[in-house]
Amino acid sequence: MAKTIIDVEKQTGISSRTIRFWLKKGLFPFVERDKNGVNYFSDRDVEWVIWVDCLRKTGMSIEKIKHYIALAAKGKSSAQLRLKMIEEQKEAVKAEIKKLEEIDKKLDYKIGYYKDMLTNNEDTINPVSSTYEGVDSFRSKAKAIGLR
Repeated sequence: MAKTIIDVEKQTGISSRTIRFWLKKGLFPFVERDKNGVNYFSDRDVEWVIWVDCLRKTGMSIEKIKHYIALAAKGKSSAQLRLKMIEEQKEAVKAEIKKLEEIDKKLDYKIGYYKDMLTNNEDTINPVSSTYEGVDSFRSKAKAIGLR
């Protein structure tokens, strides 16, 4: 059964505004349009909307996604190129995860610092505090647990 953009929004949680933007950018070349300009999505089209959303969340550019879709339209003959694109994107995701894990460590350290501050009533990195230990002390403690 054909679905409108609003139906697709309800089904996927992806805003109709985003879907319209992607339509204008040519990311859904197979979506049918009636004489009044209303777009109708098949179940297969909805799967593409979900896949495009996934690719965007990985940081893939609209231009690259458009290229990927053009390759997909060529069928099996473009499978190797599409595989390479997805593998490259996966590597980019892994690199981003690594960065986020480093940030997570820093946040954990800061959370621990503030919990210690509240427990011990000592602010060791505030220069106007009587318990100030200096930035070097803070850095060496952070470095000791693997933070850069």
